[in-house]
Amino acid sequence: MSQIHKIAAGLVGLALTTSVATWLSPAHAQENVPKPKAMAAFRVCLAASKTGVDCGQPVYDACQADHDQPDTTLSIIECTMTTHKAWDVVLNERYRALIATSPPNLKLKLQKAQRAWIVSRDADCAAVYENWISGTIRGPMYAGCMVEKTSERAQWLKEMRED
Repeated sequence: MSQIHKIAAGLVGLALTTSVATWLSPAHAQENVPKPKAMAAFRVCLAASKTGVDCGQPVYDACQADHDQPDTTLSIIECTMTTHKAWDVVLNERYRALIATSPPNLKLKLQKAQRAWIVSRDADCAAVYENWISGTIRGPMYAGCMVEKTSERAQWLKEMRED
């Protein structure tokens, strides 16, 4: 590959990384709220499922259906992060419900555990993003990590509440 091709490839990669980084910013993430109908289907699935595996699919599919450019790297990232948002809503509901019914000593431990989990999730997903530094797959891999970690934590909170 010539030096010019390397520079051009680097600029394209930088532009995509900048686009993904902009999309992954907190301000943009707040824009991508799951559609009410998709969120309702997500909740129905969660109520019927023991693990919630694949319950985010209606949210993802609705996002892709509404997207100007479906099945592109950026739409995949956007729709995966919209799915993450759905899981995050449920996680926060479960966390608040668990905290509300916990004795003071457990409440403190749960708060500490939740803060540590957030740091761990963010570090794990940042490592995934960095691992895929040389490819456009890094955004989808990061978004997938966020969904996976958040759905696992939401399930853990559900199980804590059921015990």
